[in-house]
Amino acid sequence: MSRSSEREGDVQALAARVQELRAARAHPPAEYPVLLDAALAELERAVEVLRPAEDERARPPGVKATYPFRAVFEHLPWAVVLMDEQTVVRRVNPAAVELTGLPPGYAAGRPLAATLRPADRAALRGHAAAVARGEGGRSLPVRLQRLPDCPLHATLTGLDVPDGRKQDVLLTLTPSAGGPPVPAVREPGPSEPSAVVRQAELTALLDRTDRLLLSCGGQQDPAATLSAAAGLMRDGLADWAVLDLGAAPAPVRAAVHGPASPDDPGLEKVFLQQDPRACPVVAEAMDSGAAAVEQLTDDLGRLGTDDEGAPLMVRADVTSLLCVALLAPDDTTVLGALTLLRAGARPPFSLLEAGGAEIAAGHLAVLAQRGGIHGPGPF
Repeated sequence: MSRSSEREGDVQALAARVQELRAARAHPPAEYPVLLDAALAELERAVEVLRPAEDERARPPGVKATYPFRAVFEHLPWAVVLMDEQTVVRRVNPAAVELTGLPPGYAAGRPLAATLRPADRAALRGHAAAVARGEGGRSLPVRLQRLPDCPLHATLTGLDVPDGRKQDVLLTLTPSAGGPPVPAVREPGPSEPSAVVRQAELTALLDRTDRLLLSCGGQQDPAATLSAAAGLMRDGLADWAVLDLGAAPAPVRAAVHGPASPDDPGLEKVFLQQDPRACPVVAEAMDSGAAAVEQLTDDLGRLGTDDEGAPLMVRADVTSLLCVALLAPDDTTVLGALTLLRAGARPPFSLLEAGGAEIAAGHLAVLAQRGGIHGPGPF
């Protein structure tokens, strides 16, 4: 039997065993430890199969690899991610797409660590770096932001890269033994009814905001109306809404709207007392006039720190943020910024929601200009 035939037989046998493991997912949680051991054994075998398939990257044009890497990778029954030492995603299989809720085109090039709860991110990065240096495979428990009540077991294995000084990292995510089964959660597509409903909700939110802004007469305080409008945006889009008004060199924190029942009662006051220029994402938006949409943010410094140096991203458990400049009708003068934050297991801001927030910010800017708030001039 030729070497090629032997390998094809290995792949077929592996695929058959994988199908058995796929069916075994319906077994009771008490049987997970045995199944997990079997799954890890098959993963090790899959790595052996994938290693020579990686040679496809180094082959001259027109020379076909023995096995297609993608075919083996995508048909594994558990969530598998190919990433680098910084957890930046190179490829995800369909099971990982379903588990994380990240479309393949969006996930590629972004750190997988950002999908985890903040407490698990540093651990994953540290283990991934060690595996990439060739220090051997390892495993650790993790939780996804979107599934905080479903503990997962992450297994990291090195994958040799042709002519590379470091290994790629192959990561699998499986339910922890004794933990609840991971629900299949999928974000709706743009043509699905839930997306249409969301569009209608955003339209209604903009309508309520515009009515509030238009109701501000000569006897009313424009700043109070702008604060109330920011509260409406929080109610419809986020867990937190922060409004800053004024010229970019010296803006003023005008309003902060947090959760009705905050886990950290003093946090709203910390946000309110913060100098907007000490909040990097706000400073950047006001300097450039450009919106920042960070659907998965892994930078703990984006909101600055409290008086003791603790990152506000951590204190507020922020997992997604959206910051839009308040641009005057001339589209060059910045009159402030509106920052919306989502925390915990909430899904990240969509581009549709970001567009709605930009429209609302433009309407807030009109009232800010009429109320005598002057920006720094063209940026």
